[in-house]
Amino acid sequence: MIKLNLPKGDGPLEQIEECLRVIKEMENLSQKSKKISLNFSEIQWILPCSALLLGGKIDEIKNKGIKINYIVPENENVKKYFLDIGFPFGTTKQGDTYYPINHFNNKENINEKINMLVESMSKKIPEEFGDSIPYLLAELTDNIEQHSQFTHASIMAQYFPKKNYIDIGILDNGLSIPCVFEKNKISFSKDYEAIDKALKGTTTKKEDGLRGYGLQSSKKIVRDLIDGELHIISRRGAIIFKPDFFSQKCEFARNSLGGTLIYMRLNTPSKSLNIYPHLE
Repeated sequence: MIKLNLPKGDGPLEQIEECLRVIKEMENLSQKSKKISLNFSEIQWILPCSALLLGGKIDEIKNKGIKINYIVPENENVKKYFLDIGFPFGTTKQGDTYYPINHFNNKENINEKINMLVESMSKKIPEEFGDSIPYLLAELTDNIEQHSQFTHASIMAQYFPKKNYIDIGILDNGLSIPCVFEKNKISFSKDYEAIDKALKGTTTKKEDGLRGYGLQSSKKIVRDLIDGELHIISRRGAIIFKPDFFSQKCEFARNSLGGTLIYMRLNTPSKSLNIYPHLE
């Protein structure tokens, strides 16, 4: 049985690193067994990005014919949260402040899924966000379609009225950013350097100029205009951009993500936001 031990707190990297450890154990076990047992009983707090990351991998493995059993959290609040967001296999039931976990594959219409999320969340969040969320989701999912060669992807969003921000997560199991750069013979020494290159406009498509992964304009909107946070985890690399222009870069030593996780925390703008004058 694989046991999950998530640290408390709002900092995502510690939780993500623990999730990557569990994911690695799941992947190893799935090579040997048709059944995986998970123990979530001691979880006291889980961030949306962690729920998305674990849920995405669990659903992906289940779709390969592996039976998944898990012990639910003993904490009643966490247990209810899992039920509300449809953890781990997703749900069509929606709440007043969230769009639950939704999984899809490369044969489905990714834009249709994103449009559903946008339509749902537009009724749950302040109008001050303007077109920022539709633009960000369109830009980032376009990259998944064009670059990642994914077979499984997951999305979710949650608005926190008391804290006045929205969390949005997009996960895919395709080619990571470092892997795409390697295939195109773009050099880097650490995986987070590949992410950084993408954010600075390095592209793998000559006809697109500095379009890169679309992360450059996304970072500008999230950090500069919305005063939010942007977390990008791809293979062993991770970069977090915060509103004070502080960036945290790290390399996971033991585990890696087969694909890319983009996690945005968007603070509600003080006035109605018009993103278009700021786009190149």
